[in-house]
Amino acid sequence: MAYTFEYADDAIEHIRKLPADRRAAVMDQREARLAHQPTVRARNRKPMDPDKKLYVAPWELRLGDLRV
Repeated sequence: MAYTFEYADDAIEHIRKLPADRRAAVMDQREARLAHQPTVRARNRKPMDPDKKLYVAPWELRLGDLRV
């Protein structure tokens, strides 16, 4: 099954503001870490706490010190 990525306008702006090397790392790692079984909990990805109303996405992906 192929997955697609959708970005909020704010997320696009945040990604654009990253230095080129970090922006490339985010895009590469996004593909690598989410290509297979993206909804399975792993060390670098987890579901967000549904009781907290501050989140935008239902999942968090950690890439070093970045939260995607």
